Amino acid sequence: MEQEGLEYPFSIVQYFIPEFIVRMRRHRDIREKPSPRQAFSICKLLLPPFMRKGKLSFGDIVSIAKFTTKVDDQDIAQQIAMDVLLNPEDSDTDIPPLNPEDSFMSLLSDKYDEPGLIFEPTAQQIESLSQYHPSRDSKVDIFQQYTNKPDMGVGPGEDELIKVVIRENKDKRDERTRRILAEFLKVKLLKLGLNMERSNEMMKRPILRPYQLGDDTDDIDEERSLENIFDQGKSISEVTHDDFLIKKKNRKKKSIIFILDISNTMFYQNEGLTSIHYSVMSLVPLLWSFRNEKYGLIFYESSSHIQKEIEDEIDVERFIDNMLFLVTSTTSDVEKAIRGGHGSHTWGGTVPNKSLEWAFDQFDIVSERTDKICFYFSDYVLKDPDENTVRQSEIFTTINMMIDRGIHVVACVSPVAKSEIFHPYTKDVLANIAETGARMIETYRPSDFLEEVQKFLTEL
Repeated sequence: MEQEGLEYPFSIVQYFIPEFIVRMRRHRDIREKPSPRQAFSICKLLLPPFMRKGKLSFGDIVSIAKFTTKVDDQDIAQQIAMDVLLNPEDSDTDIPPLNPEDSFMSLLSDKYDEPGLIFEPTAQQIESLSQYHPSRDSKVDIFQQYTNKPDMGVGPGEDELIKVVIRENKDKRDERTRRILAEFLKVKLLKLGLNMERSNEMMKRPILRPYQLGDDTDDIDEERSLENIFDQGKSISEVTHDDFLIKKKNRKKKSIIFILDISNTMFYQNEGLTSIHYSVMSLVPLLWSFRNEKYGLIFYESSSHIQKEIEDEIDVERFIDNMLFLVTSTTSDVEKAIRGGHGSHTWGGTVPNKSLEWAFDQFDIVSERTDKICFYFSDYVLKDPDENTVRQSEIFTTINMMIDRGIHVVACVSPVAKSEIFHPYTKDVLANIAETGARMIETYRPSDFLEEVQKFLTEL
């Protein structure tokens, strides 16, 4: 196509983004109107290709506008994006002068035009990019009527940004790139975790209600009850039991075990990402949001590797950093980090039994008055097709025992489990786990995963 040869400086975003959003919001067939977050996400996702090439192509702009849009609206978004670029005369927005001295060029090395030189931002630069907002001259009023349900503070574009950064840097082994990638992911994922923590705190706030016969009198809020009686001007003889106010009990505290599969299949790449990537993107913010609860953490492959027992007091950031290390690691790197070298025992197999049994035993240590939850992250490649060994049946037996004891099991499923290559190995396993009554949540997008976890928590 002729338009594939079109090239633009970064300043095109000042015209394209507001115009694209305006036309999307006007289109009568769009099911979900774009949010301000989509505008920021488009800008941030256009930076990596611009930094690599020093320019943006027609395809760069159209594809990113499309993939930051909800799936049902992507075909319309693609057509609108192409129309914005090819028919600027229909626009109400002035196209900025295509000045080669683009403001974002200041983020590049002074030698950015040297062939083969790739820009690698510092952690501070990464954070500054995440704070980018469109110019005040752009049509910000187009969002005045925007409403949408609350979310975890990140949209599909932000999820894609995290994935893009991982795809581009996961195979780099130099320490500097690893450190920059880890810092970037830490900022993004902990922000997600903090937002979820705030949502959890909102759920815990006590609500006052009238005392009902049979309620525990120790739960009466004496100060608020007296205020209520005085406000009504009642005498002692007029006071009834429902004038006293009782606090609805706060939700129970939680005791949580996180299980992470680090077997060889978890490092298999599908569309540039592995099950380890998907699991870490979801586990890190989840762990951060529950850092003030009692929790334990265990990794497994052929052997189990206890990272934290449920009663231990250890800095959570240590585990966050260890998991971010997995993002740029091969299975051999992980073996070396855990064992200190290559051992004589088999590494990389899939033997979750001991980890599940350890989790079951850990829950016996904690108070019965807590919500007990086991989050199990895996690709669920636990057996060969048609295999039905005693060892595999023990997995489902342990999960059933947990559920029978009131332990909530959440199977956190990598999307790679449903890929063509793994589906024959996982379909029966996932069906068997679903039959136990475990909650099944996919880890494709961290924001969607956390929203599903939030729904699950409200049902406890």
